[in-house]
Amino acid sequence: MSEPVQLETLVMKIVADARLHARWLNTFSFMEYIGFRKIVKSQLAEQMTAQILSHAMEEGRHALGLKKLAMKLGGSDFDSYAPETMICPEAAETYIQTLDKTCEAQFAALPDTDRSRLTYLYVTWLIEKRALEVYNVYKALLPQKDIVAKLEGLLMEEGRHLQDVEAAMTSKDRQFKERADLLQPQEEAIYSIFLGHLAEALQPAAAAA
Repeated sequence: MSEPVQLETLVMKIVADARLHARWLNTFSFMEYIGFRKIVKSQLAEQMTAQILSHAMEEGRHALGLKKLAMKLGGSDFDSYAPETMICPEAAETYIQTLDKTCEAQFAALPDTDRSRLTYLYVTWLIEKRALEVYNVYKALLPQKDIVAKLEGLLMEEGRHLQDVEAAMTSKDRQFKERADLLQPQEEAIYSIFLGHLAEALQPAAAAA
């Protein structure tokens, strides 16, 4: 089974069960929160531009919006990131942290300022590309129109982030094409592992539903 087909099959199982759907939304809220936290912690204050700060704030807003949707579907139990309110949260965090370390290794020889800025750009670029793919598959299978409306706004912002980051990468890294060609397959491998964990986590949930 190809990864797009596997993702679609998993999402179909998720949206068919309200509590499982709430856990899915809270997992993506958690991932947006990790992205917000990582941006804020990784960038030195002297290089925190308005664009980077705006991106961080939007990631935080996405995390809040997704959590509110999770609470709407699942109730007050989802007003936290307790493990039982998410689907394979450790694998979700490992995906982001592994990708971050993989990108940072490409810039190990650079000064701290350049390394942190380029790592931020590449990690963001790769995650935004993946997020757009996943959110579009999810949106296409959603029965709830109110959630679709929320996702459309989120997708618009993610698409703008992707354009902004790609423009910054091409202007600040002369080796952009070579590094992009190297890192994209590595992200695909990391994502494939996460997707496998997601499938495993859904097996007992799907059986119990």
